[in-house]
Amino acid sequence: MGILLLPAFLAYAAAVIYAAIKSYKIIELHGVSLWLGLLLAAALIYAILPTLNVYLRFKDATSLWAFDVPISLLFNPLAAVLLVASFVVLKSHLLISQPLQLSLNIAATGVLLGISVGTVLGLFFAEQLLGLDQLPRTH
Repeated sequence: MGILLLPAFLAYAAAVIYAAIKSYKIIELHGVSLWLGLLLAAALIYAILPTLNVYLRFKDATSLWAFDVPISLLFNPLAAVLLVASFVVLKSHLLISQPLQLSLNIAATGVLLGISVGTVLGLFFAEQLLGLDQLPRTH
């Protein structure tokens, strides 16, 4: 199972590092301002999304397979689409000759940071947070 989970985890970990660097650059350039509020709001909203998706998927379960929660977090289609879309938006300046608008840049960075951090933290804490650790496991 590690052959499937490790590359997906590393992709999300790389997204966390990239988004953290972009966020640091935004904070360094603009300081505490409305832009920081937009970044943090987008990151917080989208950090809750993966855990909420797992909760809605397994709230009525009577038992779980050993890797249900990690697989549903790492291979969540909605999170993957948002992650790829925000990365494409951030790299769109390579395709077009105009620079990206600041608000769009900050929003895409917030989405990237939120989805990636929410997924990585969810891998470690989602079962305890949602109470899924009380369910019997099947192997």
